[in-house]
Amino acid sequence: MDTIIRLFKEIKDSSSLQKICDLLGELEKKEQEERTKKIMEQRTYTFNEEILSKEYKEEIVGVSLGRDIENLLPQELGMLDDNELEILFYLKFIQNRLFCFEKEGYSSFLREEQIEEEVEQQDEDESQDKGAMIICVDTSGSMMGDPELIAKAATLFLAAKAKKQKRPCFLINFSTEIECMELSKKGGIVELEEFLSKSFNGGTTIAPALKRGIEKMKEPQFEKSDLLVISDGGFGLISDGLRKEVLEQQELDNRFYLLDVSTFASANDLFDKHWRYDPATQEIDTLYDRKNAKSTQYSSDNDTTCRTDPLNFP
Repeated sequence: MDTIIRLFKEIKDSSSLQKICDLLGELEKKEQEERTKKIMEQRTYTFNEEILSKEYKEEIVGVSLGRDIENLLPQELGMLDDNELEILFYLKFIQNRLFCFEKEGYSSFLREEQIEEEVEQQDEDESQDKGAMIICVDTSGSMMGDPELIAKAATLFLAAKAKKQKRPCFLINFSTEIECMELSKKGGIVELEEFLSKSFNGGTTIAPALKRGIEKMKEPQFEKSDLLVISDGGFGLISDGLRKEVLEQQELDNRFYLLDVSTFASANDLFDKHWRYDPATQEIDTLYDRKNAKSTQYSSDNDTTCRTDPLNFP
């Protein structure tokens, strides 16, 4: 546990590691946004309205001519006390010419109205449990230094996040060979400690790691997984056959992401999203986003190598 505690402290004290964790933490939120759609929906609203009505005599609003005995002005009623004016009162009564208070009140009623509104609706699968996490970490010698620290920090962050959300988490280390760890099973914390304590060395071949990740996606518990590759980009060729397998899994709602820890990198359109973290500037940018079909650097359908040498740009 000493290694895990020390690494958590390094994440806390390092602004660059916090940037990486913030990026990975935002991933889930962005995917939820992508899985929403806007639809027009009829909604019924009830309004309480009030209108002026002379049937409800609550307030004096003026004086009018009539013969409303209940609302006669006092001076009109006073004519009944004078024998000479009493005849005038009855004459005005017959002619509807008595001065009366004009009163009004408010009548309340409920009104329903249907309004068409644009609302966001999540896809049906969004209400289901979150998919599993598959983390593929490049443990080759070229990852020594900052890339190794970033890879370990990202792995620890995602493993902790998966445990909190009760999501299956599978770790694949790759250099010239692969090593797999089921971090969500009992004893997974021990295997995670072993990985975080090891030194990175050897060459780089990503194909076996991707193939193992794809095999894992075919298991019921790992359907609709998020697979993240953490590398410095120099992981060699990816065959057309393997690219086809990745595309097939993407059609099944599995997602593939690449975090490139290098100063120089070109966009790799094999992945749903390709980010680059530049250790020199400590900046993160998006090189490719399948959703927007945009890349900020060169990407060729015929070239499946993720280049890290700027001299290789056409």
